[in-house]
Amino acid sequence: MTSNTVVKHSEELRRALIWVAERRLQEPGIGLVQLLSEAGPKFNLGPKDQEGLRLLLREKDALSK
Repeated sequence: MTSNTVVKHSEELRRALIWVAERRLQEPGIGLVQLLSEAGPKFNLGPKDQEGLRLLLREKDALSK
């Protein structure tokens, strides 16, 4: 794996996180499971990236309460 690959994955994860945050603002009632299922294919996230996104979002939710 080259460093370009790592950067690419990080960039896609960052974009997915921004997209999820924007969607939550537009549709406050939308569920996390639905957003994650849409974000995976949209941003070409692998299983590890999807899990990382889920953990980031859960942590953010816990901190905001």
